[in-house]
Amino acid sequence: MASSQMCGPCTRMDKSAAAVKFCTDCEDPLCADCVTIHKAIKALALHHLIDEKVQVDKAFNIKRICSDHPDMSLEFYCSNHESLCCRTCSVNTHRTCGKILPIDVAARGIKTSVMLNDVTADLKALLKTAELLREDRVQNKENIGKAKATTLQKIAEFKLKLIQELNALEKKLMTEIDVTEKKVTKTAESELSDIEIRHKVIVDISEQLEFLTKHGSESQILMLLNTIRVDIAKQENEFQNLIPAYECIDFNFKASGIKSALNSLGSLEIKAVPCSIAHKPSKHTQAQIPPDYDKMPTKFKLKNEFKVPYSNGRISSMVVTNDNRLLLCYSGDQRKSLSIWSETGDHIQDCVLAGTAWGITFIPGTNEAVVTLPSLHSIQFVNIASMVPGKVMKVPDKFYGVTVIKEMLVMGGMGKVYFFSMTLNLIKTFNIGIDYLNSLKTNKMGMIYCCQTANDTLHGIDIKGTVIFSYKSPDFNGPVDMALDGKENLYVTTLRSNTLHRLSSDGKLHDILLKAEDGLRQPFAVAFNKNYTKLYIANGLGTVNKDVLIFDCA
Repeated sequence: MASSQMCGPCTRMDKSAAAVKFCTDCEDPLCADCVTIHKAIKALALHHLIDEKVQVDKAFNIKRICSDHPDMSLEFYCSNHESLCCRTCSVNTHRTCGKILPIDVAARGIKTSVMLNDVTADLKALLKTAELLREDRVQNKENIGKAKATTLQKIAEFKLKLIQELNALEKKLMTEIDVTEKKVTKTAESELSDIEIRHKVIVDISEQLEFLTKHGSESQILMLLNTIRVDIAKQENEFQNLIPAYECIDFNFKASGIKSALNSLGSLEIKAVPCSIAHKPSKHTQAQIPPDYDKMPTKFKLKNEFKVPYSNGRISSMVVTNDNRLLLCYSGDQRKSLSIWSETGDHIQDCVLAGTAWGITFIPGTNEAVVTLPSLHSIQFVNIASMVPGKVMKVPDKFYGVTVIKEMLVMGGMGKVYFFSMTLNLIKTFNIGIDYLNSLKTNKMGMIYCCQTANDTLHGIDIKGTVIFSYKSPDFNGPVDMALDGKENLYVTTLRSNTLHRLSSDGKLHDILLKAEDGLRQPFAVAFNKNYTKLYIANGLGTVNKDVLIFDCA
């Protein structure tokens, strides 16, 4: 705020008076007379007044307008979803939520809340990582210069041992070194510049939060916290993706043998060591108002759909990452066997695997997933943070469905369930049904669910291979994939009857939620987002472009 600020109320009344105070609730500069009036009015008496000279522009730059309804102000806080909402959102999106509070009510005690402590801890962790990365990149840049000097010295020593005819080859190698040094230095400078920018952003947020904590109202703090938590989550996600991509560059001169020296002075050897800095997010003990995700959705409304331009094959399985991005397995084209999409349907990246993909599951506590490749009788590991394919391993059957339970990989083959260690040592097998098991899922109690599409059957087994139930029904034709909600209910897509069945965890039918008239056309893969507010279903015949339906759940 400028030092010669004029009184806001007076200015609006075509008067001129210098401001002496700033009301952080009204966000208005006040002159001495208006300060007196401010304190006299009961509704304004508790407003926070600070010295006019304090710089407040950055601290009070808080989002107040609903992103879904630009003509509406944010007035409420939904404790179920931990989000701010406007009046329209409270009626439409959050109508069935248990706790919709006015922001002023929800903000009470915010300065001593766990939420404030968590966000502050997140910022400190991000700031610490940014500072460490900045130091690391500075050191990396210095090491590149030192590596160049050392390499040039070794080249000079080696040169003394050679005859004069090799000078031309020496010049060629010197040029290669200079080009390489410029290239890696440019990369190092770019990385350093990027982390400087990130560092400044985090410092700005921290300063804004610190100032608002001291001088702002509780409502403003809550609104800021909910705004910057998105920025924090974005920065954390970007750090998790960024850090593995950082490399500490060193290069060295590798002398050639006497025979190779006849046509080459040597070669430039670059050693890249992964960045040793690791971002450690603060561990949140408990949110101020904990989310409630263990409810069974009762309403499903088709909100949107997005096109997936894959014609042959199927979107055979689908999982949702912790940041609500979709990973789609595609059985029709190796080049698009695994792809990642935003929660609204924007294509982000393809990952080319060794063969066409079918099933996918995350390995808990890691950034890795396992994908089945039935056509190759193999599975392949994938780093889902970087979307880089890993090792391919042969398996004893044509596996389709895959899941993880008690640190074991469980895969479905022809009428059999296979249990492997994480290093793919076979532990045990069980006979289940008579055909391929297209999809496997597990619940928190150790139950394993198996879709046997050709036989129109859903099996539920325990870890010992005992069949607990086998569900069949006249309108349950071609069960092909499953998802579980927070109450461990099963949502099963049926390929041939174009339905979505909901079953209890013990295999009893609750209801048929969606049918062809709801948009289902040969549905295949199905998945919930992380808080069960959205359901995704992949549609499409094997010879046409696919689409993914997005249902709002409440």
